[in-house]
Amino acid sequence: MFLTVEQRQGAAPVTVLAINGALDASNFEEVINKARELVQAGTQRLLLDLSDVSFMSSSGIVALHSLVLLMRGDPPHDLSAGWDVFHQIGHDVRSGRQPYVKLLNPSPRVFDTLQKAGMDVFFETYTDLPTALASFS
Repeated sequence: MFLTVEQRQGAAPVTVLAINGALDASNFEEVINKARELVQAGTQRLLLDLSDVSFMSSSGIVALHSLVLLMRGDPPHDLSAGWDVFHQIGHDVRSGRQPYVKLLNPSPRVFDTLQKAGMDVFFETYTDLPTALASFS
């Protein structure tokens, strides 16, 4: 997996974080750490480009939710908490769609993982970059 970061201008400045490869237990902390760097550098709007993500495991779900936590000013998940992390995610997802992180172009396989985890109602998802960028205010 490798990550790329690009600054784009929509209705407001947006940081686009693109992931290439599988997002799983071997690398999900790398995504969290990159998001931490971006937030510390002043990122306020994050578009996660999943166009080239071939597979996402439950660790990827934890990473995506941790990005939301970081963007809203909360610490990411304590990874030693085990299943409690998924209970926290479930509670947060039930609160409805969040405005901090949006998704671009997840493959059908990745979107299926998001749906199974209930995350499809938590993230706004877009299939084209201009529409995704314009959705941030």
